Amino acid sequence: MSAYKGVKRLAVERPEWMPRVLACLECHKKYGEFAGNWVRKLLEEKEGKKIWFPGLRTLVSYGILKKVDTARGGRRAYYILIDPEGVEKALRELGYF
Repeated sequence: MSAYKGVKRLAVERPEWMPRVLACLECHKKYGEFAGNWVRKLLEEKEGKKIWFPGLRTLVSYGILKKVDTARGGRRAYYILIDPEGVEKALRELGYF
């Protein structure tokens, strides 16, 4: 499945994850490769409150992210967006921009 289709499917099946996709896109533009914790911190800054979510494996399963590395004894995973242009296009079509 393409990242574009993954975002479209995620919007229907798990819409509560869409802010995380937006934050991943922002982290991608800023860092390229990023950790899930960085996405969480960005969301906390935007929402002004502490949040929790179970990592980014859901976005990997939808074909949006790819895990590229681990650190801290396997406790921190690093990800990249598989197709940033496709993700951004899907988000735009869904009205997030």
